[in-house]
Amino acid sequence: MSTLIIWDWDNTLMNTRPAVTAGLQDVCCFYQLPDVTSADVLNVMTNHRGDFWQRNFGENVPQAVARYVEYYRSHMDMVKPFDQTVSVLNFIRSLNLPQIILSNKNHDSLVEEVKRHQLDEYFKVIQGTNGPLGKPDVAFVEPHLNLFKPERIILVGDGVSDMLMAQNLNAEAILVHQPDKTLPHHHYCENLSDVLSVLKTLLS
Repeated sequence: MSTLIIWDWDNTLMNTRPAVTAGLQDVCCFYQLPDVTSADVLNVMTNHRGDFWQRNFGENVPQAVARYVEYYRSHMDMVKPFDQTVSVLNFIRSLNLPQIILSNKNHDSLVEEVKRHQLDEYFKVIQGTNGPLGKPDVAFVEPHLNLFKPERIILVGDGVSDMLMAQNLNAEAILVHQPDKTLPHHHYCENLSDVLSVLKTLLS
């Protein structure tokens, strides 16, 4: 059976929360908004074009997001891999299974970040977004599904958009680094060590 592994990036394979927080705080300062909260950061990281953007910017969301992308990129030195990131990617590669990244992060920033950490060799596709289309829209990943034609999809992510994407793809959903266990999922993991254990069971 052909299997495709879909990874989210932010807060799944990489700890990007400090950089996201700093970038959003810069946006709030520029637009003279109240300081960014932890709830705002979580909303931005797990829900594409979610409440934070709509509540604060309305029709000006694209301009605000573009400014955020600039600010975020200035904080990329804060981004670090989680302890087991390389181990879990190496495990999938040892099985010769295709891995792709599907992220709602700005596409150019995503590619730059993946290459900066020398992880691009693991992925057949690195897909970010440059507009309103993103997870959980099936159209966002459809070209890659047509390319790989998988009979089975395993999606690993941390947010609302990821778990809804898994539902829309009829994929097996692994939820990681997310305290809200009410999100729809098949397997819950505290960290990537747990994800590795689940993947070994699923792919044995």
